[in-house]
Amino acid sequence: MKQKQERIGRNELCFCGSGKKYKKCCGMQHHELSDSIQKQYLDRFGIRLKNEKDIEFLRRAGRLVSDTLSMVESAIHPGMTTDEINTLVHDYTIQHHAIPAPLNYKGFPKSVCTSVNDVICHGIPGDRVLKNGDIINVDVTSVLDGYYADA
Repeated sequence: MKQKQERIGRNELCFCGSGKKYKKCCGMQHHELSDSIQKQYLDRFGIRLKNEKDIEFLRRAGRLVSDTLSMVESAIHPGMTTDEINTLVHDYTIQHHAIPAPLNYKGFPKSVCTSVNDVICHGIPGDRVLKNGDIINVDVTSVLDGYYADA
């Protein structure tokens, strides 16, 4: 049976035992977190706290996803299929030495999710042709150097 994880937040009591909220205590420190605090977060919440190196890698992954969306936005046009969008995203992601995270995740067959009009989310790209006036959501998730970014 899976245990429900507790919520973590800036307003939680700090693990150092000070009695202060995390945001006013260790959360405001700009130095490396102690191994003790790292372990407590991992044990209690199943979350590995990120250090400056991790944060920089997350930023790089986020920039790639942002750049991917900008590229797709400029390329989308009426007459294009959602599978062509998938190909654009897949190729762009691979060219930037990253992995399209959705591909083969729990059997998902494509590298991006495309949801057109009344499809709420996680649409599978295919032979649907975009028409003028269609509303499309493109959900890009990439893994760069082991770090995920999603937008």
